[in-house]
Amino acid sequence: MSNFIKLEKLDNFSPFEGMKAKLVHTATQTFAFWEIEDGTILPTHQHYHEQVSYITKGELQLTIKDKTQILCEGMFVVIPPNTDHSAKALTKVSLTDVFSPVREDFPQ
Repeated sequence: MSNFIKLEKLDNFSPFEGMKAKLVHTATQTFAFWEIEDGTILPTHQHYHEQVSYITKGELQLTIKDKTQILCEGMFVVIPPNTDHSAKALTKVSLTDVFSPVREDFPQ
């Protein structure tokens, strides 16, 4: 892959209805640039990756373990590895996730 990447030239990845992302993988991280439709629910799950999320547009209700918070534009959240989390888009949401290590379960 080139060192210079234009997001609009990348294919969409859609693991659930209502969610699509452009993915960029480096040697140590995966960046996912998500567009999530209003009302989309991401069921409770966990993975061995540390996840850092940044909300660029909209409102997302996020639950980590037993704590729930509404995230809005300009907010970051850090989700530790192997931690249950789920989400619901309260509006149309744009967000960026950074996973470490690389999400090998996402298309390369």
